[in-house]
Amino acid sequence: MFCARRPGLLLSTMRALDNLGLDIQQAVISCFNGFALDVFRAEQCREGQDVLPEQIKAVLLDSAGFHGI
Repeated sequence: MFCARRPGLLLSTMRALDNLGLDIQQAVISCFNGFALDVFRAEQCREGQDVLPEQIKAVLLDSAGFHGI
């Protein structure tokens, strides 16, 4: 995820991924020139319905402030 850096971005992103039932295994965060680059490796921790890539994308866009895109 690459977007403008803002306070609370990492926390809101981690909560959103957790709400999808994803367990974050690794996170690499870099900040430079007012931007943040966050790379996550996650595994699904809940049995049952799979999380689709479109769902993850929508949650990440929402947590970055791009609501409804």
